Amino acid sequence: MAAEVPRIADLASVLEPHLNGGKLVSYTSRYLTKPGDNYGSVMLALTANIEKPSGETEDIPLIAKLPPITNDLFWQMFQPERTCLTENAVYKYLSSALRDIQLEAGIPETEIFDGFPKYYGSRISLNPDAEKVDRDALLLQENLQTSGFKAGNRQVFFNLEQTKFILLELAKFHALPIALRLKKPEFFDKYIRPYFHRFNMNNMPQEMKETMDSDLYKEIAIATDNNENYINRFKELMKEYDEFLSQPDAKDDLYTTISHCDLWINNLMLKYDENGVATKVKFVDFQIAQYESVAHDIIFLLFSSVEVPVLEEHMDEFLILYYNAFIDCLKSVNVPTEQYSLLGFMKEIHRSAPVEICHATFMTKILLADNSTMPDDYKDMDMNVMSKNVGGKKIKEKIIEIIRLAEKFKLLYKD
Repeated sequence: MAAEVPRIADLASVLEPHLNGGKLVSYTSRYLTKPGDNYGSVMLALTANIEKPSGETEDIPLIAKLPPITNDLFWQMFQPERTCLTENAVYKYLSSALRDIQLEAGIPETEIFDGFPKYYGSRISLNPDAEKVDRDALLLQENLQTSGFKAGNRQVFFNLEQTKFILLELAKFHALPIALRLKKPEFFDKYIRPYFHRFNMNNMPQEMKETMDSDLYKEIAIATDNNENYINRFKELMKEYDEFLSQPDAKDDLYTTISHCDLWINNLMLKYDENGVATKVKFVDFQIAQYESVAHDIIFLLFSSVEVPVLEEHMDEFLILYYNAFIDCLKSVNVPTEQYSLLGFMKEIHRSAPVEICHATFMTKILLADNSTMPDDYKDMDMNVMSKNVGGKKIKEKIIEIIRLAEKFKLLYKD
């Protein structure tokens, strides 16, 4: 039996300010994603029937993003009191500010970074005076699928051309907030920095955390034929990753920016031309975005979501491609780049890489989880579902390759 779709109270008050005088007549909705494809929120595909000032009506396809209202465990883990505010800030403040600094630098409209979905309003509560996120929180954005964007498939990784295109756009996504901080520090400190604090994913029952760690070590043992060196290294890395999650916010540095921090294949949508070539990308799901080094997104994306043979053959090319695009973007908005050497960038990659290798390895059992192990209803979803996938053939093969390539590119240990 299909799960009942949550109803949205007072949708009009959020949506109508973004309709140029239009009024909401009615709406229909359905679940957008399946259990296992999204954890920190409830995603609905929504069609809003709108009456325009002319009296004509039209249907607007939207995505409604709700906090994990059906799952108390995920509410605890994903902390909507923080994550909803962060994601709202991306659309309310960051996206428009990045657009403005590009226009002010004389960049043509057709060349402006356009990596965010269109925003149709948000709230943290039905109470307009509320200061804390509650279960009536809501974010509305365009339904990208209806305009030709295709969602990623967590079991089909990015190929060479897709990866190169994404990295070019990722470089802009990272460079522009740095430019914003340097060019408009007062705005950045008031409207950006307060919403992107460190996010600690380990806010879960201790027993669950221990099970998740134990599962990871089992996966490493299975993949490496019980190699004690690798098992011990990943125990060290998990400790380092936990320490990373609990440390204070990153300090201002050359490569510190608004980092997505969850940049895997499900959180990117691509649009293709008639020849199947990617022409546009949208970054989505900014719940755990934070102020951090660019390196975290780069390594996690490459090792979690790119085809293994492609990564093996093109790793250096990918890093240089990203670096050059990053520098070009900074120059395009008149930010001096003399301090940004390629050597310094590579050191930054190697400094941050080990914890993201751990992150990507842990993520493998989520990426490649067998759909048959997933529940039918979101409220029945929990991280223990992943234990059912320990030792899966695809997961084992992917982890072997992550470890092999991390060693090959000297990313498993800090220099």
